[in-house]
Amino acid sequence: MRMEKSLRREHFQNEGYLFIFPLFLFFGVFCVYPLLFNFYHSFFEWNGMSRNKLFTGIENFRLLFKDPIMLKVLRNQVIFFLGTVFPQAFFGIIIAYIINRKIAAGTFFRTLLYMPSILTISIIGTIFSRMLEPNIGAINTTLRALGLNALALQWLGRPGPALFSLIVVNVWTWTGFSMLLYNVNMTHISEELYEAATIDGANGFQQFFRLTFPLLRNTHLSLILLGSISTLKTFDLPYVLTKAGPNHATEFFSTYIYLLSFDYFDQGRSSAVVTILFFLALILTIIQLRMYGVLGQKEEK
Repeated sequence: MRMEKSLRREHFQNEGYLFIFPLFLFFGVFCVYPLLFNFYHSFFEWNGMSRNKLFTGIENFRLLFKDPIMLKVLRNQVIFFLGTVFPQAFFGIIIAYIINRKIAAGTFFRTLLYMPSILTISIIGTIFSRMLEPNIGAINTTLRALGLNALALQWLGRPGPALFSLIVVNVWTWTGFSMLLYNVNMTHISEELYEAATIDGANGFQQFFRLTFPLLRNTHLSLILLGSISTLKTFDLPYVLTKAGPNHATEFFSTYIYLLSFDYFDQGRSSAVVTILFFLALILTIIQLRMYGVLGQKEEK
């Protein structure tokens, strides 16, 4: 009887593996295999189509770190990260704090500000490309009407303004997401703390910096890490707005991978960039998981 129950239990367990097998198959085919494929070909000189491949070892990686475009990519990634993640968090927490003070039509403004975050980036890029057009674009037309002709620039045609424009558009797009995240976590802060602070004579400014801001530490860290990973995979906005130009001024990891693969037909170096990008993302993910693990242990204590 006991043997029969054991066999029946083993049978049910095997059935369970059959149910999750399609998921593992999907993950293996569409996630694991492409990563291994890119890692393997990062050690070859290959155009992506020919059957002939020349093993070059780490030559692709060595060439990348001497590549002036790759240096621009690294610089742009850092500038884009600093110019978007922290301003998004700054504006997000300020707006969330104001809305959380129960202002009139707070729900309306929260919804309105969050809407850019759910729009397709291609739509946002198309709209802003027309607004930033140097001759008849809405921004330059408005500046000229105000007599500020010196500020009417070729926003997407010059290196400095192009990267600045990408940063501004990205901040406009994702500030609503930061605002919503802060707003949700602010609702978990007890009103009794604010009442006690008011009784102690703390004004709104002091309550924000000595009470609200420190208690949102986990949210700050989450936004920084999410922003870091999002910055690494930036492709659609620079591709739609500037095609990663001018002169690679808005080139990022993803756009450079596309350029190497489909314009230069250099699949070896493209795979090397993918490998570097993968390990950077892996490091950030490990940091995020460790952070959440440490936070979870602290909360349990």
